Amino acid sequence: MKHLVLFILVTTYFMLHEACEKNRVILHNELGPGRLLNFRCVSNKDDLGIQTLAFNATPYVIAFHDDLLYVTTWRCLLRQGVNMEYFYRVEVYSTGQRFLPRCGEIRVWTAKLDGIYFSRHLDTPPVLALRWNKK
Repeated sequence: MKHLVLFILVTTYFMLHEACEKNRVILHNELGPGRLLNFRCVSNKDDLGIQTLAFNATPYVIAFHDDLLYVTTWRCLLRQGVNMEYFYRVEVYSTGQRFLPRCGEIRVWTAKLDGIYFSRHLDTPPVLALRWNKK
């Protein structure tokens, strides 16, 4: 009986994981012509390394499934300016404590000169969420 329960739990986990649309964190650079957005994003399991996004370039997308056993968290260090003197460490995604994984969640982060803007939907204009820190 114990093996049957374990089998059902494992099967359910993989079925949920496969049926679940990936979550996405989307990063935009709207700093202005010639201005680069430098960033490094890490999760509990992945480090994407240092990336650079040009002004109005195709947005950078991080696509992932939530972990069922642990809280899935993504943090990014965003930097910009002539000497990358403006920065912000931001938690761009976190599941919080949940029994079931989130599916198809979207977090849109847009870097602009006056700060970092945020939206949870592609069709909703982002709002100013954070002001840049300066070294």
